[in-house]
Amino acid sequence: MSKLNLLIFAAACSLLTSCFKDEPLNAECDIEMAYLHADNPLEMFVKPTDSIATTNEAARTVIFSVRKGTDLTALAPQFHITEGATISPDNGSTHDFSQGGVSYTVTSEDGSWHKTYNVRFDEKTSAATYFSFENFFLESGKKRYYIWTDKTEDGTDMLNWASGNGGFAIVGGKATPEEYPTAPFDNGYEGKAVKLTTRSTGEAGKIFKMPIAAGNLFTGSFNTNVATKRPLEATHFGDGPYCVVSKKPIVLTGYYQYTPGNTITNKAGEVVPGIDQGDIYAVLFRNTKADGTPFYLDGSNVKTSDQIVALALVGPFDKTEGGWQKFSENFKYIANFDPQVLANGGYSMAVVFTSSTGGAEFVGAVGSELLIDEVKVIME
Repeated sequence: MSKLNLLIFAAACSLLTSCFKDEPLNAECDIEMAYLHADNPLEMFVKPTDSIATTNEAARTVIFSVRKGTDLTALAPQFHITEGATISPDNGSTHDFSQGGVSYTVTSEDGSWHKTYNVRFDEKTSAATYFSFENFFLESGKKRYYIWTDKTEDGTDMLNWASGNGGFAIVGGKATPEEYPTAPFDNGYEGKAVKLTTRSTGEAGKIFKMPIAAGNLFTGSFNTNVATKRPLEATHFGDGPYCVVSKKPIVLTGYYQYTPGNTITNKAGEVVPGIDQGDIYAVLFRNTKADGTPFYLDGSNVKTSDQIVALALVGPFDKTEGGWQKFSENFKYIANFDPQVLANGGYSMAVVFTSSTGGAEFVGAVGSELLIDEVKVIME
């Protein structure tokens, strides 16, 4: 074989070898879904879809909602986790949950990372109807931003509130927790309040074509895994056991202040004429589809889904003056309200606040600020 042919052969072997090199091991370690098999699910759950848990990634907590009086001493939850990752205790192993949650640790395929989740079973409790915003804490893990929660009668964290802070964490750089879009505010109408601020996402945000992040807070959950790829799908409005209502909502009330930022820009960073607006609203909807699968609202349909039964729309609004302003808005029913669906846990409610109404499409003014406090939902 000539020297030229040897060189060609060696190069070909090198290329072939490179094609067969191992792919890099996965460094993610998430619980993607948790569920529990039950032979007679309605003995344990109010509705069959409750056998699928709600995962609060920021708080590293997985919550199953069960009927009062359910025997929790020997349950075997199962998990879908990141491909290649491992979980300890073993997936599907049996544990006693009667004294509280059980810790599960997920380790990434490459062995370099792990997350510990608290998996718990909560007896069915209706959605909270009074929100003082006094209870909050820093996220699990890196402690980058705040999470809000209401409490059950026994003091358990409902973990019923979510925000886009988890998305901002991807591009927020070295921002302190107080510099995130959703943060505590000391001088509330009573005690503490929530401050929602439209923030610039800097150079990293420009790369993702997400130049701003509106401050928002809503009952539900936020999926950070799709925040930069499909942002409208990241907001799960009304998702979770503590969003299910047991009575018919009538009125949404509370206190707010709003100051718009100076200049509205769009996704491309271009200036848009007009004044930025904030928004406050609540939505009642059926939480199960016709085929029996679970349902929640997201950024694409939160005011338009055909699952919606009633809305209480306070905004949009631009500027308030003179300190705290009271709002009170009736729920307007646009579809039939069925008492039997209510009794079966078939209605959920999302309460939503945002500092820029166009924030989901990355339209808004940096510096727009909405303060919220002492919110109540009056039930029939």
